[in-house]
Amino acid sequence: MQFKVPQNIDLEDKIVGPLTLVQFLYLLGGGLIVYILFQSIGTKSTGIFVILALPISIVSLGMAFVKIQDQPLSHFIKAGIYYYTHPKTRFWRKVGFRSTVLIEPPKKVRSEVYVQPKKIEKSDLEKLAHTLDTGPLGKQEQQNFGRITNNFEKLIQQGMGEQKTQAPRQGQGQGGQVGNMGQPPTAGK
Repeated sequence: MQFKVPQNIDLEDKIVGPLTLVQFLYLLGGGLIVYILFQSIGTKSTGIFVILALPISIVSLGMAFVKIQDQPLSHFIKAGIYYYTHPKTRFWRKVGFRSTVLIEPPKKVRSEVYVQPKKIEKSDLEKLAHTLDTGPLGKQEQQNFGRITNNFEKLIQQGMGEQKTQAPRQGQGQGGQVGNMGQPPTAGK
């Protein structure tokens, strides 16, 4: 199936011959004003009628037919009136301006209080290290944790004390057996 696609849909409709409704109204308004002038002044003084009717007819013809950059002359006349009636210099007024950040001074001056630092024991640090390494402690572990480490430290200290009290045997130094490398040990020494 084929359909007719509308063309030139941005053009205004032609109402009276080649004139659009807006063009017709501009020409009608200018013609009425010229006719009223002719009825009131035209028969008495032709010169005054021509002087008054000529600008009115030029403006109505221009409004109906003149376009500048595809804009009708009426847009430029409106812009000109706006330009001459409004101020050209702008002044910033701080009316109705509220700052969004309010800074208020502190109401009370707080005196500094000395807080005594908490004493951290070795078992607390061990609990923290164990928790970080393995996860939270269970109830049984929490009860026995400090005792286990204390017992372990005692065993280590006892072992260190025994090593200090034992003297090295004869013929042995700190490094173990004395002898030549690569030779079998001699008996009877």
